[in-house]
Amino acid sequence: MTGTRKNRVVSKLFTEPFNIIVPIWAVFLVFVLSIFFVFIPSLKTNLTDQKKEMIQTLTDSAVSLLAEYHQRVLSNKLPLAEAKSRAMDQIRYMRYGADAKDYFWIIDMHPFMVMHPFRTDLEGQDMTVFTDSQGNYPFLAMVEKVLGHGSGYVDYYWQWKDAPHKIVPKLSYVKGFEPWGWIVGTGIYMADVHAEISATLNNLHKIMTTILMFVLGLSAYITWQTIRIRNKKIRVENTLQKERETLSTILESIPHGISLIDNNGRCLYVNSYFTKITGYTLDDIPTKKVWFQKAYPDKAYRKKVMQAWGKDISSQGGSHVREFQITCRNKKIKYIEFRSCFLEDKKISVLTDVTDRKETEEISREKDRLQAVLELSGAVCHEMNQPLMSISGYFEIILMDMSEDDPHYPKIKKIQAQLERMAGITKKMMQISKYQTKDYLNGKILDIAGTAAGPDNGSNAPKKL
Repeated sequence: MTGTRKNRVVSKLFTEPFNIIVPIWAVFLVFVLSIFFVFIPSLKTNLTDQKKEMIQTLTDSAVSLLAEYHQRVLSNKLPLAEAKSRAMDQIRYMRYGADAKDYFWIIDMHPFMVMHPFRTDLEGQDMTVFTDSQGNYPFLAMVEKVLGHGSGYVDYYWQWKDAPHKIVPKLSYVKGFEPWGWIVGTGIYMADVHAEISATLNNLHKIMTTILMFVLGLSAYITWQTIRIRNKKIRVENTLQKERETLSTILESIPHGISLIDNNGRCLYVNSYFTKITGYTLDDIPTKKVWFQKAYPDKAYRKKVMQAWGKDISSQGGSHVREFQITCRNKKIKYIEFRSCFLEDKKISVLTDVTDRKETEEISREKDRLQAVLELSGAVCHEMNQPLMSISGYFEIILMDMSEDDPHYPKIKKIQAQLERMAGITKKMMQISKYQTKDYLNGKILDIAGTAAGPDNGSNAPKKL
């Protein structure tokens, strides 16, 4: 494995777990932020609203009690003073809350303290100038709220339930009862609200801790699984890479051209021996169409090859052997044997250069043809030899009876010379066991003179049959 590839693998080994863990922690972080910036403020608001709604409902119930006694006064069932006394006593002992220490009080519109269950020392006193620890005038604020709106909420500081030395913030709801000129109120201590919120937050912290531990465990598990899968994937990739390299080495080393073409006609691969045979690289023949145009420039022959291709491709999966002439990149013509196999989406072809074999076969056929010609010529010469000898004999007799001054003597002498030449030729042809050729017009013919001369050491040495 090269250094660059190794670094890339190591980078993936750490990047992929990081890419998986970051989204998990991002979701968790968004969840935590939403808790602290949305849920908790909303929880405080909702809890405060619930408490406010509760004291409003309780105050309405207390005021309805006054209305019931007032109705008895109107129906002459009770005197006004007795009705007020009975109503005041009932409200004095009304309690609610977890420890039953939350209470109601009554003031009038002046304001005078009419009734307070824990501060009986204030009953009957003028509360106009009463101030809390922060300098506020809570009872005047209550009167103003009732006079302006009939009811409402007032913030101030007051003692903690029945503990006069513990002063805490308090939110009270007051409502006026106009027939008697009274104002009934009750309140919630903000410390109670904060305590409930703190309890809720403590529970939330426990839940968040549990979720955090779960997320940590999940992250660790996912990281371990990712690294394990990544290592397995790397091992598989390394194995596949080695197999590819081995296959590539095999394909590049075998003495046959290899080509791979997909069903879309794209040339996917050619090995180096393919280029050695044809001269074409993958860049030269990017598609099947280009290959046909370059390898088979003659249109008629190209059509024949393409028809054979179409016929073979119809029988998918089978192996087909075809032999075609191709035009190489250097314009040289070669005979190539194609062994092709059509798969589902690709065609694999193995190319073998059979040009030398074809030439050897052609030479062998030429030798056989010449041998037959020579054998025939020998037989013909053998048949011609006896008539030529007879003719030559007759010419000898004629010349013996003819004077050299005879005007026909030179002509007969020339005829005799040609007959002797013909006899020599036939004799040579009868003795041929090897041959050589010579150029004649646009081709080659048998060189009888050279053949009869016998072998020499030059480049034109006779060829044996």
